[in-house]
Amino acid sequence: MILLATNIENIESRGIKHANSKLLEERRRDNHTKIIEDFTDIAAVDGKTTIKLTKAFKNNKTKLKNNNPILIAGFPGPGFVGSIATSYIIDKLNMQQIACVESQFISPGVIYVDGKLRHPFRLYANVHHNVCVLVCEAPILIHGIYSLLDTVIRWSINNHVKEVLVLEGIPVQGLPNSDREPIVLSGNEEDENVTSARVDDNNNGDISGNTIQFQDQQVGKGNKITNGKTNEHTAFIGGISGGLLSSCLSNGIQCTAVLIPAPSGIPDPEGAAIMIEAISKITDNEDLKIDVKKLRDEGASLKLRMQEIIRSVQDQQQQADHQVNQEQQEQQKSIYG
Repeated sequence: MILLATNIENIESRGIKHANSKLLEERRRDNHTKIIEDFTDIAAVDGKTTIKLTKAFKNNKTKLKNNNPILIAGFPGPGFVGSIATSYIIDKLNMQQIACVESQFISPGVIYVDGKLRHPFRLYANVHHNVCVLVCEAPILIHGIYSLLDTVIRWSINNHVKEVLVLEGIPVQGLPNSDREPIVLSGNEEDENVTSARVDDNNNGDISGNTIQFQDQQVGKGNKITNGKTNEHTAFIGGISGGLLSSCLSNGIQCTAVLIPAPSGIPDPEGAAIMIEAISKITDNEDLKIDVKKLRDEGASLKLRMQEIIRSVQDQQQQADHQVNQEQQEQQKSIYG
């Protein structure tokens, strides 16, 4: 669940940056006492969830922690924008699977994609090992979210992940406009005077059950921004996305939520493209400056087909209404002569 409101005062103190950095260093030291090897599987405290590294990654002997990677997480949601965006990033960066997440809280099953059977909850890394992607394509039992989050955070701390980006859709009715803008909510210490951000293209600057409600009716519209940021909104984000962000804050890991208005139940490649463009603006990682023309073309094509379907349904409805009206008129004539 995501709740947006306007004009909420930022109450972050200036001591947060130092406190979070100190907290993260303590977490890393504690983690190293429990995880001696860099290429061992990592389990949650309750032992019910484990991140299992692939043999290829273990044999490669490349330490992610040496590159302080960014972790991008996308989950099924409105417009499937998170899942579409992460899949596109994996494809464009030619990323390789480095691990899977096994848990009794994930619905049993496998995913068949690109001609291969795959685990539904996977971790990927690019060739430079400075970008990782977390993909989940199966339902998670609500009472098991904490076990999964604990495991992901332990893995992130052990591998010196410097920031977590969570991609999520905001449900809207109908087809969203092509000029919609992403909303970027930052928890980074250097942005302690910013509760949220909206990216301006003219500037340089159970998980399937997630719902989003708004007090602000102008999401994706409105004021221009300075240096890619504004404090126009604050937000409450629930579900697996909000849980991951909350766990990052609790453990001193920088985190950012990238949100986009998207239709519920309809794939939205255009929205995913806008999110990827936003990521390229808010990070300094050259590998994430990705060409999204293919996604935008797919989005434009899908939008045309959806508009044709909507027009066809409207025409059929009008014809049906007209026929009903004619039948009613004929019945009245037969009754009253």
